[in-house]
Amino acid sequence: MSGPGRSPREALPDVIATRRRREALRRYRLMGLIALGVVVADQLVKAVIRGTIARGEVVEVLPGVDLVHTINTGIAFSLFSGSTGVIAVLTLVAIAAIAVVLVAYAGQHRLVPVGGGLLLGGSIGNLIDRLSREGVTDYIALGPWPPFNVADIAVTTGAVLLVLSIILAAGDD
Repeated sequence: MSGPGRSPREALPDVIATRRRREALRRYRLMGLIALGVVVADQLVKAVIRGTIARGEVVEVLPGVDLVHTINTGIAFSLFSGSTGVIAVLTLVAIAAIAVVLVAYAGQHRLVPVGGGLLLGGSIGNLIDRLSREGVTDYIALGPWPPFNVADIAVTTGAVLLVLSIILAAGDD
């Protein structure tokens, strides 16, 4: 029997399913908002760097911390430099695959939407540079490390949070 004549026990599965759908939708929205926030912040900071620091110029912020306007045509640590087109296509494929996996697992742990939003937002931020410029604008230089940007920080932090969520979710079993 369905409808208003059902007992509370009979209605319970529908109530639980509705609650799960609402929670999943909330997590997808959170992931999307975080990704959008990262893309906006990343692109704004890159625009400021491009508009205020000449390419190759170094501005010391603190000892060991500099701002330097560089263009990275490769991926992390300038690997595969000069392969911007191939990297852009591979990034698009990776973003699509990551998005599918994140949608499937967003409900597994509360860190998944946060880590996923950071990972997607950072990937999209750098992809925008690859598609609209000759490479990714990097500008934060810490000691011996190659320069990086907000998108790189988001990707790294997002990946760490996703790994942490997998470890924590496994511990909940």
